[in-house]
Amino acid sequence: MRRFLIDPSCVLNGEITIRDKREIHHMRNALRLRPGAEAMLSDGSGNEFFSQLIGYTDDGGTLSAHFEVLYARAADTEPETKVTLFQCLPKRGKMESIIQKTTELGVYAVVPVISARSVSRPADMTAKTARWQRIAEEACKQSGRGAVPAVCESIGVSDIPAAVPTDTLLIFPYEQEQAVSIKSVLRAHGASGEAREIALIIGPEGGFTGQEADMLRSAGACVCSLGKTILRTETAGPAAIAMIRYELELDE
Repeated sequence: MRRFLIDPSCVLNGEITIRDKREIHHMRNALRLRPGAEAMLSDGSGNEFFSQLIGYTDDGGTLSAHFEVLYARAADTEPETKVTLFQCLPKRGKMESIIQKTTELGVYAVVPVISARSVSRPADMTAKTARWQRIAEEACKQSGRGAVPAVCESIGVSDIPAAVPTDTLLIFPYEQEQAVSIKSVLRAHGASGEAREIALIIGPEGGFTGQEADMLRSAGACVCSLGKTILRTETAGPAAIAMIRYELELDE
């Protein structure tokens, strides 16, 4: 079934009116949806509306698509564990893939981080963030999620501890750690019965400097290993999120 994202304000008295030009163009011209076609409309906040297209209207050049809500439900696809990814900026083009894949895997939010060894430092971060948010939205639709991960404004490495809420498990996969596995950290966290909110820190291509790593460790980050091999920055985030979800949710 076709799935579209809508703003919660589009829903009124059992009907949904969509005015987003891109979505309407996609519906009308690419997918050729006609009156009577059924679709699942998600408000990106965990609510889904199984709806039927009534038709299109053109009010002085302002196109609208009108749907009748057949029934509404809470999305059942969202993970129980809220993982916020603090991703150090990778080389050009890799962030898009990271956001896409981690959205599919259930990431709750993505925070771009500028570290000492970050190769990419976009001049216009506002435009970049807006683009990354659209990528998260598209990945959300493709994967059937009910909530869109927020792509936040970029911060520095030293800002990470203050950005992590109290009682959140702070996980720091580090290539120099060999003794402690992410599995042991997650099992200790799961056994404690604490809320499933996790902050995951992934470094840049060149890794964190010793000073950055020491700062994160001093701030209470659980330093751990993702395995015997060293993963690329664009691989580490998705791999770690998959491990987290398996250990805390899927292996039950």
